[in-house]
Amino acid sequence: MAEHFPRDAWYAVGGAAMLAEGEIMPVKLFGKERVAWRGDDGESHVWHNRCIHRGMRLQFGFVDGDRLACRYHGWRFGGDAQCKKIPAQPTLAPPDDFRIPVFQSAEKNGLVWTTAGTPGANVTGLPDSENFVFCRSLAVHAPPDAVVEHFGNMDASITTPGILSAILNIEGADVPVAVAIQPVSADKSQIHVTAGQAGAENAIQPLRLRVSAWARRLRDTIENQTEKEDSE
Repeated sequence: MAEHFPRDAWYAVGGAAMLAEGEIMPVKLFGKERVAWRGDDGESHVWHNRCIHRGMRLQFGFVDGDRLACRYHGWRFGGDAQCKKIPAQPTLAPPDDFRIPVFQSAEKNGLVWTTAGTPGANVTGLPDSENFVFCRSLAVHAPPDAVVEHFGNMDASITTPGILSAILNIEGADVPVAVAIQPVSADKSQIHVTAGQAGAENAIQPLRLRVSAWARRLRDTIENQTEKEDSE
């Protein structure tokens, strides 16, 4: 996996529009659990998915304004990941080291990105990114390298780590597609599919529907091929 998916790279983990204000989304990258959330200030965050108090998964918590609250004992953590409030001890000012581990994260091209290493401040993003729109995310029960191999058979190109680009004929039209692959674990992937926008604004939704249908067929093909290879 290291060849195509170095840890010091940015990886998309979901569509930014799917993470609305007040929403929490569990994320897994290289087998490690994380949680993405967005406060009412509009900022998105990607953190370690455990409360520092009792280890409760933060994905089961709730957003309270611009803070993420643990479901178990209600500890509130601000956007800087530091504990701001302990309900059982309302007069206590939480120490500075009461803090959730944070991962670099950013939003670009309609996607939320994070990393397992130190890729630098600038998200590489998608090719000709200003013309691409997010279509959908799909879980794929196949290794990340199997996804790359399948795209290689389609003459797709790897533009940056984890991002594959191709020109596809979908319903008789050539559509530029870029797929950001999320290496969930050694045997599971998630793909975040985007497509080049051409034409009027009202053509975006039909484009999304066509590309989403193609992505579902792609997912089924990859999973069926992986299952066949595993049984041989």
